Amino acid sequence: MVKITALQKRYGQGAVILDDINLEFEKGEFVSLIGPSGCGKSTLLKLIASLSPVTSGSLVVDGMTPENAREEMAFIFQEPTLLPWRTVTRNIELPLEVLHTKWDKREEICARTRKLVGLDHVPDHYPRQLSGGMKMRVSIARALSLSPKILLLDEPFGALDEMTRDRLNEQLLAIREQQKFTAFFVTHSVAEAVFLSSRIIVLAANPGRVYQDIRVPFAYPRSAETRESPEYQRCVAEVTKVLRAVNPDHP
Repeated sequence: MVKITALQKRYGQGAVILDDINLEFEKGEFVSLIGPSGCGKSTLLKLIASLSPVTSGSLVVDGMTPENAREEMAFIFQEPTLLPWRTVTRNIELPLEVLHTKWDKREEICARTRKLVGLDHVPDHYPRQLSGGMKMRVSIARALSLSPKILLLDEPFGALDEMTRDRLNEQLLAIREQQKFTAFFVTHSVAEAVFLSSRIIVLAANPGRVYQDIRVPFAYPRSAETRESPEYQRCVAEVTKVLRAVNPDHP
């Protein structure tokens, strides 16, 4: 689904942000990117999404350049970025409106995705009336309204409390069971990465490069009980050890 070969990224004449990145990802994988601040996690996400050009090397998405594959992807940012004057429903349907999707089809898709993320009880609420977790669910529903093959998530739950984050992690995996998208997820939380991912890419910094490619050994579906299993706890400890090796300042 995504093939990255000898990729390098720098902005202008500045320092190299990412260097010699070589990775291949299969359809349906859930990939988390972790590593110290400044290692290029978000930059790599933006390169896949064609929000920024590759400096050198090759990046192929579903057999195409990222620019040509743009319609197959949806991006969820750290902040929900909702329009305050639009309701939950109208925020969800915004990308469909931009694409000039017919009104009845828009309503059908919006109702389905709103239900999928558990917002059927607040269709006419405005962002000011929603909690942080609910706002992020609107953002997820908005992205899913496009039925993307690839979902890119740049630390979407980082500002939420732990309990809300855990619930949204579980909900995201439940949604993925239905929509079957390939996911790329940036996070600073090892526990979150292990819970969500089939694969974890650990990046080193200065410049950003692949330090380790880790396969998460337990199967989907996963639930709140997964976090209590010895296998999960052991995997979190092992990935944390790797992250500490690449970043001695990691607590």
